[in-house]
Parts: sequence; C-alpha cells; structure tokens
Amino acid sequence: MKRFIPVVLLTILIQACNTPDPDTTLPTIEVLTLTPSAGQETICGEIEDNVILLTSTDTLEITFRLIDDVELSQYKIDLHSNFDCHGHSGKTETTVWSILSIEDVVGSDQTITLQLAVPTDVTTGLYHLSMQATDAAGNEAQTIIYDLSVTNETDTEAPVLSTTVPASSSFSALKGSTVSFEGSLTDNNPLGPGTNGRLELRYWRTSSQNIFTLFEEDFENSTGESYSLNFDVTVPATLADGTYIFELRGFDAVNNPSNTVQYTVEID
Repeated sequence: MKRFIPVVLLTILIQACNTPDPDTTLPTIEVLTLTPSAGQETICGEIEDNVILLTSTDTLEITFRLIDDVELSQYKIDLHSNFDCHGHSGKTETTVWSILSIEDVVGSDQTITLQLAVPTDVTTGLYHLSMQATDAAGNEAQTIIYDLSVTNETDTEAPVLSTTVPASSSFSALKGSTVSFEGSLTDNNPLGPGTNGRLELRYWRTSSQNIFTLFEEDFENSTGESYSLNFDVTVPATLADGTYIFELRGFDAVNNPSNTVQYTVEID
C-alpha cells in the first residue's frame, strides 16, 4: 500500500531543514590604539588599570575594530561624569564633558577612529567612557570601560582644608545632638567664581558602603582665596548606634577637591 505525505507537510519539512541556526555569537570590540594611553591609577580609593589622564588641552584619540561573524549593526560611545564616584551631580559653570553617540555600521569587520576633544573649560574630575556594540541579531559585545581623570589647565592646584573644631579626630555624639565645625579652606585662586566652589560634609557607617551628605554649602561668587568655615550640624536622630566616619572636604571653582578631614564618631 502506498503512503503519501501531504504537500503542505512536505513543504514545512523542507523549510525546517533549510532554516539557518539563530545567530548567537557575540560581536567583539578590539581597541587598536589609544592616545593618551591608559595606565594604572587610584580611582575612588581603588587601584584601576584602565585609567586615562587628560587635561583641557588634550584630544583623546581611539582607533578600534568591530568584528562579527555575520553582520554588525551599531556601536555606542557613552562619556559621562563620575564626580565623587557617581555621587555629586556636578554643579558647574564650567563644562561637564558628556558624549552619547550611537552610530550604524555595516559589514562584519569595521575599523573606526574617533577624536574626542576635551572641552577647554572642562570641569575637573572623574569621568567614565564606555564602548558598546551590537550585531544585526541583537547580540551585544562585551562593554569596554575606561576611567578618565580630567584636569582643567586653568587651575590645577587643589585647595587646602584645615580644621580646628572638632579638636579631636575621634569623638562621641548623641543622636539629635549638635556638632560644630570650624576651620579654613585656602586656594591659589578665588574659590567663588562659578558654582563649583563648595564645602561638603558626608558620613557613612563603618559597616556599610552607603554614603550620605549631612551638610553642603556653595560659596558666594565673591568668595576669595580663603574661606573661614564655621557651621553646626545635627546628628540625625534616625541613625543606628555604631561607629561612623564623618568626612569634610572643599572644592574650588573648577571642581578640584581639597584634602579630606575625617572623624571617627561613636553614635549612641
């Protein structure tokens, strides 16, 4: 007895046999040249390998290669501030360097050179540069990330902070009590022009990585090269008992941070 396979079923079987496997291979990004080159520096208290040092007179040049086994789609360049390690948002009348660029690419192998000029009035501080790529199937390459440490050439000298009150670097305080701070911040240039100049007091519990701002003061535009600090803060009544670090520091007009003054505070 002859058996017949329906035409529709036969067509489906043929199409199934001819359907290519889905593209699951990730594209790759290969950095060929980088000027200035990246090196090892301390960033946010940690030693990092991919750190690029730049000034407001520099241009960052990157040549990179995008490779895929089938077809490339896009690449993305994202450069943004990392002031205070993703803390402070960057109050400024200088320029916070920022680039967000998404570009289409064709083919399976492309070499691209980018020249990224640092703004001449750049805000001093830390920045992040990330490089991403996708292929036509939506697969994403492993992201490449660089830390950028950028200095404004108009003022490279950091201010100097000194305190007289509290007199000791370790003390105890009750929740809801008042703690006074006195001292001075000095710099080689006026602290006030623009809106970067400021004073910050932050705190965190030694058993936690969560950092909070307890006090912040922006300097007046007329503030000169020396600022006398004299302020009080109230210890939050909601804090849990324990050991805390209070950290005081200042910033000059282009965002150069001063040395930090730290206090170990027992809260109960």
